[in-house]
Amino acid sequence: MAVIGIDLGTTNSLAAYWADGRVHFVCDETGSPLVPSTAAYIPGKGIAVGRKAREHFLAGGEGVSSFKRFMGTKKEYTLGGKTYTPMELSAMVLHKLKEQAEGIFPEGIEEAVITVPAYFNDKQRSDTKKAAQIAGLKVERLINEPSAAALAYRMQYGSGDKSLLVFDFGGGTLDLSCVECFDNVIEITAVAGDNYLGGDDIDRLIAEYGCAQRGLDYSRLGLGEQTELLKRAEEAKCRLGEPGEGELSLTEDLLFEICMPLFARMKELFLHILEDAGLRVSDLDDLIMVGGSSRLSVVKRFLTELLGKEPVVLGDTDLVVAQGAGIYTGIRKRDAGIRDILLTDVCPFTLGVETFRRQGEKKGYLLPMIERNSTLPASRRERLVTLNDYQTAVTVKIYQGEEYFSRDNIYLGEVTAQVAPKKAGKEWIDVYFTYDINGILHVEIVNSKNEHNQILLANQTLGGAELERYKREIEVLMTPPLEQEENQKLLERASAYYEQSTGARRERLGALIQWFLAGMNSGRLYRVRKAAAEMERQLKSLEEADRQREDLLFDGDLKWDLDLEDLEDDDGKDLGNTGD
Repeated sequence: MAVIGIDLGTTNSLAAYWADGRVHFVCDETGSPLVPSTAAYIPGKGIAVGRKAREHFLAGGEGVSSFKRFMGTKKEYTLGGKTYTPMELSAMVLHKLKEQAEGIFPEGIEEAVITVPAYFNDKQRSDTKKAAQIAGLKVERLINEPSAAALAYRMQYGSGDKSLLVFDFGGGTLDLSCVECFDNVIEITAVAGDNYLGGDDIDRLIAEYGCAQRGLDYSRLGLGEQTELLKRAEEAKCRLGEPGEGELSLTEDLLFEICMPLFARMKELFLHILEDAGLRVSDLDDLIMVGGSSRLSVVKRFLTELLGKEPVVLGDTDLVVAQGAGIYTGIRKRDAGIRDILLTDVCPFTLGVETFRRQGEKKGYLLPMIERNSTLPASRRERLVTLNDYQTAVTVKIYQGEEYFSRDNIYLGEVTAQVAPKKAGKEWIDVYFTYDINGILHVEIVNSKNEHNQILLANQTLGGAELERYKREIEVLMTPPLEQEENQKLLERASAYYEQSTGARRERLGALIQWFLAGMNSGRLYRVRKAAAEMERQLKSLEEADRQREDLLFDGDLKWDLDLEDLEDDDGKDLGNTGD
């Protein structure tokens, strides 16, 4: 079975894999590896994802895009009268990528490695894993997008000690990573980013500027009008420098001025990450450009002016992160050529516990246990004392974030330990934090009696019943109604032949129908379509034999070559050996 790497992007998503000593991309029917991260409701056809969905959406139809920006939130989108979360919409995109990959690997996908923005918090990473579960993908490892880009850079430019800064500017997010390369090690030393700063924000600034030029307030326009303006803004941005008759003709200087608020935010991130990494601009060997939005000439101009050096562009910036994910699949499968490469990562956010300094305080303070940019795996122990006289238990609340007051950070969980009732400050507990390379946090409390209490905080997954419900819904949504009707007609045709037949022929038809139903119930769209195609072929063979009035018995001239591959029914029973 195969291992694939997936770049689940804001604008486009891609899948890649490692074979024959290089990365291969999974392409769609048009030969493109880019699958637009767009979902749309097409009347009469249901939910569509990818290229057709984007075309429908851009033509003014009902659709949504850029939902990755709201991963981990409760935001909802409406399509076809039903509401969907960013997690569910992302699951549809992942399902589409999985379906395409299964066309290359009919034996199935063993595992997927998915890239995420470095600044995704625990909730966002957790929802990404849940989306993969719904799509039927097993995900053992999430890797940061700039880390994948650094891996792609290392493979392209070979060995040698280098200090890099990866600038990953996509449709919805900006990630920065400082990377040290030496021997076979790629070490991430610091990360910074903004999950709400991307190419979409440039489109919005252009649209707001165009409205202001006409005395309009963009924020007061209806959703449909805003969507249309954003589409025109994107078109104007993409044809920058070309003469045209559009309502807003952009020049590079004008766009540079329009983007100054975003550039100011970018500069702050640069200052932040260089300070965290303990580097100066002069210490950097290369600035690596990643992400579709980094292609804009104004972005390259800003970076050149800011850093005083030309950035390095790794081929098609849309493909770099997926390329790195594809390389990492080779590492996961222990490919001889790259298995010795070690990719280390850092904790993007501070992890800590709530503490109080005196009795009666209303707001607790965050005590950092594992600070941001700590190399993973990381661990730390801290001793805490009781605050109240004769208290009998201590509850340790765990948070993620950089804010001073604990409640302003993201709450992750809590663990309680019993303590001996003594005067305040006379009893203690030891708190142990361990954070591993897969984003799993293990917290343990040990009291003075050496009694242990612990909690495991992982990127949570979905439970059985909930997962199966999501899977069924997505599978139905992703199978067009017309296709469902055609499959039902195939079943009816086969059933009609079964009713007319006797003996060996009827037995064989029964086996064919059973195999077909197993494909329909397999939960894998590529198997559904393969079963339908085979059923159609076999039925045409029977019909042709009828027309020629040939012997219809199986020991006659009619030859069936049905390959009953390993399919299982709902009870897990192998159907591969059904029939003669």
